[in-house]
Amino acid sequence: MLKINSDRFLQSLRDLSTIGATPEGGVTRYALTDIDWQAREWLKQQAASYGFTSHLDAAGNLFIYDPEIDVASPPVLVGSHVDTVPNGGRYDGALGVLAGLESLISLKEAGAPLARPVKLAVWTEEEGSRFRGGLVGSRAFIGEVPEVELNDTDAQGVTLAEALRQWGLQPEELPQVASKPGQVHAYVELHIEQGAKLDFANEQIGVVTGIVGIRRYDVVVMGQANHAGTTPMDMRRDALVAAAQMILAVEQTVKKSQYTEAVGTVGRINVEPGGVNVIPGKVEFSLEIRDLDIAAMDALSEQILQQLQEIALVRGVEVSFEHTAEVKPAPLAPAVQQIISSVAEDLGYSWRQMPSGAGHDAQHLARICPTGMIFVPSVKGISHSPQEFTPDEDCVRGANVLLNTILRLAGSL
Repeated sequence: MLKINSDRFLQSLRDLSTIGATPEGGVTRYALTDIDWQAREWLKQQAASYGFTSHLDAAGNLFIYDPEIDVASPPVLVGSHVDTVPNGGRYDGALGVLAGLESLISLKEAGAPLARPVKLAVWTEEEGSRFRGGLVGSRAFIGEVPEVELNDTDAQGVTLAEALRQWGLQPEELPQVASKPGQVHAYVELHIEQGAKLDFANEQIGVVTGIVGIRRYDVVVMGQANHAGTTPMDMRRDALVAAAQMILAVEQTVKKSQYTEAVGTVGRINVEPGGVNVIPGKVEFSLEIRDLDIAAMDALSEQILQQLQEIALVRGVEVSFEHTAEVKPAPLAPAVQQIISSVAEDLGYSWRQMPSGAGHDAQHLARICPTGMIFVPSVKGISHSPQEFTPDEDCVRGANVLLNTILRLAGSL
């Protein structure tokens, strides 16, 4: 079993976290910005110092590889992202990128015999913090960024196409980025769990079985705005009270269902007209359902939407919903899961199989090649926050599992 250079790897984590560092101890690196560019330039410099070549594709994805491995076989890809949410943590995405780079270095230093190339992929705009679509680079890599999305704007009105051009890229070349099934041998990604299962169970490695699907709706509740002082309680058509019952129904329906891994969330709400002395006449809120099983998502969606309609009828309001987003569940390859679990055992690490409740670039790579994910613990399950933390020893364990998983994937035809 190979081992990474833990001192070098941990120092790289510290160094990258200074690019976009915030006063609170977090990191802000929006995709396709100057800070994102600085992070990628730093990665390119680190790679070049070990003799690796780098290039950007039309989607802004950065690829790093050893030019001396000239094998025509489809490559093993390893990767993650370096863009962040506002004031996010230093491990989300960055851990997988830097463990991937350290794996390339370790393979080269060990003179490991490889039957196929290994490439590090640093994907563009995974988080969706600047451009709402998110997972832009990995979607482009499988040909699923429609031309219309290039017109999406950030908070300053800059389009995705303009942001790509500011990096000297040609967005009209996006179709050339797409890979077809068979062109990639396998993909593997190391990531922090971003939940608390591993931490609370005191387990070291998560072998990800699949990445949950995500279904989103925009819900609109229409009542009657009226004077709060002159409208009797039994004559009100209060949209906010009705919406409150609906939101509770979302939680209760999912909790009482047979789908133990499913989650339902209302994360955004808007009330109109918003006066302290006005009965709310209109409420808009988001509804999101996640599960690894599409049948569970279908069943819960049907149950929840039916309950919202029933509440609207009882409360004397109207409710409507728009299906705004759909990401299908992505089962990960059993063969890659077997390799990851076998490597963890050989290294003497405890492990468990588990689904990913968060979206990742891996869910799109799974559409075109055998894909696996490795999780390491997030202390108290905190992520997307300056308090996000994974102990050094867990980071090193994850990197060692990644290194040896890559070796087994790339070491045989």
